[in-house]
This record gives sequence, C-alpha cells and structure tokens, in this order.
Amino acid sequence: MDNTAFFKLTYGLFVVGVEYEGKLNGCIINTATQATSEPGRLLATMMKANLTTELITKKGSMTVSVLAIDCPLDMIAHFGMNKGREMEKFGAIAYDKDANGNPLIKEGAIARFHCRVEQTIDLGSHYLFVCAVEDCLSLGDQEPITYAEYRRLKSGGAPKTAEAGAPKATAGSGRWVCSICHYVYDGETPFEALPADWVCPVCKRGKDVFIKEG
Repeated sequence: MDNTAFFKLTYGLFVVGVEYEGKLNGCIINTATQATSEPGRLLATMMKANLTTELITKKGSMTVSVLAIDCPLDMIAHFGMNKGREMEKFGAIAYDKDANGNPLIKEGAIARFHCRVEQTIDLGSHYLFVCAVEDCLSLGDQEPITYAEYRRLKSGGAPKTAEAGAPKATAGSGRWVCSICHYVYDGETPFEALPADWVCPVCKRGKDVFIKEG
C-alpha cells in the first residue's frame, strides 16, 4: 500500500486550546472540519498521548483557531513541537479566553471556534471529538494555511505572496515524512544515519513509520 497517497488529501492547520483546573494548554492539529451546519458541528481528531487531548476529555470543551497563511512559523513550531507537560505553552503567547475559559491565540489566526464536546469516538491512537459550535468568529480575509503549504515553507520554500520572480527550488534527494503526523525530517544528519531508537519529535513514533518522498 502506498501511504504517500494520504499526503494528497487536503488539510488545514489549527491551534486547539483548553483550560482545565487552571492549566492552559494547546497543540497543533491538521484534522478539523465542519460536520453539519444546522446545528453547527465540528470534527477534530487528536492524538490520545497529547496533554491537550487529556484535558479536553476531562473538561468537555475546547477552542479551535484556524491559522492564516502568513502565521509565523515559530508560532506553529511552538505549539507543534513543544510538550505541554514540560512548559506553559501560553506563558509568552498573547491570548483571549472564551466563555468556558479556554484560550484562543491572538496572532496568526483568521477564525475561531468555541466548541463543546458532544461525543468522543475512540480511534485507537486518536480520539475523534464531535463538537457543537457554541460560537465562532471570522477574523479577516486572509487565506488559511494548508498543511501542505506549511510543509513546503518549513522545507525552505517561498511564501505564495513572494513567489513571483523568485527562483524555484530545485528538487533534492527526497524528504522523509512521518506517515502518522506528517512531520518532515530536515535535520543535518541523513535520515538513514539516524540511530535506530530515534523517534519523531511530534508523535514519538519510530523511523519505521517514515516514508521517503521524491
């Protein structure tokens, strides 16, 4: 089976936020989508191992911020690469709170959703949250960033707004992409030379789940 086919599906990029018993936390996800319009429902799939997921299952509510195409990459890395069990992710981040006390980022978002979890479906390594949208707000006319665009920018590509007249990147010897979370390995050490016990910094799975692109 060619798992690179999954990379052709279109994903957005979102920051999910939650507060539980005074603890604020958030993480990046790429699977959030509208389920119904009347009433408004949103689906979000999240890894069980994430602290954000754990807190959401306890509280039963969450926020979803839709990231803009010009969202700073360091903002995405901050919520995507750091562990909430080891640091306060909202410690140096400007944020608002919804009526349930859940945080929403102020910078880099073009829309926000205030969600109440109606149903949780166990998918093995992930939970699928079926959420009622209690409130939502559009914050601007910018385009949302797609996960494919983020991966392109992270690998050194130019932003879409700067592509005109810019030299095109030449194809390299291929990239190694995690088939679980789509993290792109771009370290200086060749992927093949990484130690056998090396794991993905995002989902903590081993080298065996990585697929070579190109």
